[in-house]
Amino acid sequence: MRNGHIQQAMMYIEDHLNESISRSELADIAGINPDHFSRMFKKQTGISPKEYITRLRMERAKSLLAKSPSSIMEVARSVGFEDPYHFSRRFKQVVGVAPSAYMASPQLRVVALDGYGHCLALGVVPVAADAKPIGQYVPWMKEVEVLSLSGEREMDRERLATLKPDIIITMNRHDEQELAEIAPVVFLDVLEDPIYGQLVKLAAALGKEAQAAQWIQDYEERCHMLKMQLAKDGQSRRVAILRVREPLLQIYGMQNMGYPFYRSLKVVPPERILLQTVCNVHFHSSAISMEEIGFYEADELFVVVQPEEGARRRWKELQASPSLCSHPAYRSGRIYELDVSRWLAYDPISIRFQMEEAAGLLLSGAHMPE
Repeated sequence: MRNGHIQQAMMYIEDHLNESISRSELADIAGINPDHFSRMFKKQTGISPKEYITRLRMERAKSLLAKSPSSIMEVARSVGFEDPYHFSRRFKQVVGVAPSAYMASPQLRVVALDGYGHCLALGVVPVAADAKPIGQYVPWMKEVEVLSLSGEREMDRERLATLKPDIIITMNRHDEQELAEIAPVVFLDVLEDPIYGQLVKLAAALGKEAQAAQWIQDYEERCHMLKMQLAKDGQSRRVAILRVREPLLQIYGMQNMGYPFYRSLKVVPPERILLQTVCNVHFHSSAISMEEIGFYEADELFVVVQPEEGARRRWKELQASPSLCSHPAYRSGRIYELDVSRWLAYDPISIRFQMEEAAGLLLSGAHMPE
């Protein structure tokens, strides 16, 4: 089954979190029987449909509670719970604190030129945010004003000023001084760890240290559980991550798409990636030729193809090339194509979901895409 069928179901979930959602209903949307749907969903995301729905509901509930709603019942119904007591129990089980405690702290007016996913991880809903860098694993809150910045991320100072922000978040050092004339600025360095660096720094600025600590604890517990499952599986875990674009091919290091594999799950990158990381702790990726793919030996190869005709054509050429056909991952049939809309985002929420998806694929065995 193609990835698109599961993605349609995931999009339906995001749009109908306030309603009752059954497995049969999602299977109908995907066009397959319920048992097969559950297997394919878990294979692609690493978790069951029920757990995926619960996590999205709790993330949205945290964001709604951060807006100080009129009642917890209002939030419960907004995320598909008719019984507020059931919602409160489930929320405390997943988040670690009761909804009433979560919404107790006052909220600042935050404009997220960057860091929208970081904000949601802390239960903070920005008044406005740039939607372009946000992946499909991060729910967009309808009350957030969309800031569509240009390709050079030029700012409309007057528009930002009318939002009356208490804090502006950016990863662009060039904008910091200009933004500071409007409101205090939290600068998140792109080279910092998105969880242990950026998230912790933002939490300190927003007074959300307890929420950050709880989020990190939940993340680390899940990392440990998934690593234990991978260890029991007993399969080799040398993994390479390839991004296919029309002008070039990229092999990823420890950051961005490499983070869920190499940092969260602790799988081993190709030897050449390890050497490059020793030389540069901030190593992002290497541009390579089609012939150089063989230098990055791995048992499993994960591929992200840009959604462009030229990139798809280049990927087909690579699949037919001797360099890929002789690659260990190709010979064992362990090549899997990841969805670019979920894997380019680099925030705590996206990383956790990417980790789940990666673990699910490693445990089930990857395959050549159709």
